[in-house]
Amino acid sequence: MSTWGWRSHFYSLVPLGWALQAAGHEVRVASHPSMVTAITSAGLAAVPLGDDVDFATAFAGRIGAVGALDGADTGSPDALEPAITADGGVVRFADALLDELVAFGRAWRPDLMVWEPFNLAAPVAAAALDVPGVLNLWGPDSSVTLRLDPESVIGPLAARFGLSAGDVALHGTLTLDPVPPPMQVPSTRADQPVRFVPYNGTAVVPRWLHRPASRPRVCVTAGTMMAGVGLDDRADLARVIRSVAELDVEVAVVVEPRQREGLGPLPPNVRLADAPLAMRLVLPTCAAIVQQGGAGTTMTALCHGVPQLILPRVSDQHFNGERLAATGAGTWLTPATADGSVLRDTVGALVDDGRWRAAAAVMRDRVHAMPSPAEVVPALAALTRGTRT
Repeated sequence: MSTWGWRSHFYSLVPLGWALQAAGHEVRVASHPSMVTAITSAGLAAVPLGDDVDFATAFAGRIGAVGALDGADTGSPDALEPAITADGGVVRFADALLDELVAFGRAWRPDLMVWEPFNLAAPVAAAALDVPGVLNLWGPDSSVTLRLDPESVIGPLAARFGLSAGDVALHGTLTLDPVPPPMQVPSTRADQPVRFVPYNGTAVVPRWLHRPASRPRVCVTAGTMMAGVGLDDRADLARVIRSVAELDVEVAVVVEPRQREGLGPLPPNVRLADAPLAMRLVLPTCAAIVQQGGAGTTMTALCHGVPQLILPRVSDQHFNGERLAATGAGTWLTPATADGSVLRDTVGALVDDGRWRAAAAVMRDRVHAMPSPAEVVPALAALTRGTRT
């Protein structure tokens, strides 16, 4: 397995890594040195390679405000066209890892390479090592919205090993897709359904989570990426929390440590997690969630049948919000429309209106009907036949 850049990107690989290990296969997770703690904390073997690249620095100025997917002019001065460019952060991460990834592969001789979206080093390495590759999607395939010129982006990376851009299969020999219809992005590739099993890092269960809440519980979170790249101000988390707290609910706030500092005094019906609290632990007790639209959070809520309100600000968050809205299991609001009263009333509807809960339950059942990671392991093993002599 190979992962890049940010721990939530790696989290999507963990349940599959567990399934492979439990079936008796050897698993190594190759990534930048800064990822070692996240990998080993998940019980997987880390292989630190290459150099570290600071996530915030690599993407500074390249994470634009969200824009309408239909191409309409949003009037936002910092909106950017979604693209992977030869000088962008995605390529910088690949460049820092690729040479040592291939060198390790030549020494260890894997039978299969598995990677997550936007990891360019892994598919190039799979081509250089001549082994089958598997792309493990972490949610709706937002790559359909990206502009990527293979010759300028992949070509120079592949050329290091005597390959061309056409020799590199970015989606692998097989793509694992955890998203059920109608949220799923239609594809003509060789896709294998796989159940999304949430992993959100290590966690401590607080005492207040030992028993059900006395009134409906609403989770509010901003994920990990916003704080990681210094865009906390775009989330306006304190205003969101106070708007939701105007309802007769208990508000459970799950945030990164640096996000707590700017929240200020909070209403008495707000619980602020004072230790790591994984979303997979708190969401089964919630009537709704308000979040930024990251794939991991969106899919975790989907598999627990929790109605969602997405407040997209950057990157693929808008895309995930629109895909979620197609299911009826949630909705999204733009920054321009998400004032306090609208936000409060929308969350109130998610909690009280049975239509949202019914649609969320349908999607939960569709997630659980998909084959588990353990059940897809034989399909992955079949890909490796003939890779060893």
